[in-house]
Amino acid sequence: MHIRFSEIDDSFIKKTVEQGFYLSETELVRDAVRRMRETLKSQSHFKEAVAKGQQDIADGKTVKFTPELMNEIKETAIKKAKNGEGYNSNDAIPS
Repeated sequence: MHIRFSEIDDSFIKKTVEQGFYLSETELVRDAVRRMRETLKSQSHFKEAVAKGQQDIADGKTVKFTPELMNEIKETAIKKAKNGEGYNSNDAIPS
């Protein structure tokens, strides 16, 4: 595969490699593509979570947000953190 960049992008790539941020132009491009894939995957997960939330709202699956609920959420998070448990919920982060 051969890729041609605009003059400004080519200059940026060369300067970034010269500054030692990457060992080669290929390494920089590979990293950029990897980051793009990760960003698109994160965006996809976010969109899935929003769609799930919208569907739950449409289905009437909601809970009124109150100070008591916030305290319950906070206490649960503190307990889990003390026990070394991570956050694990398909409600907010679809698998």
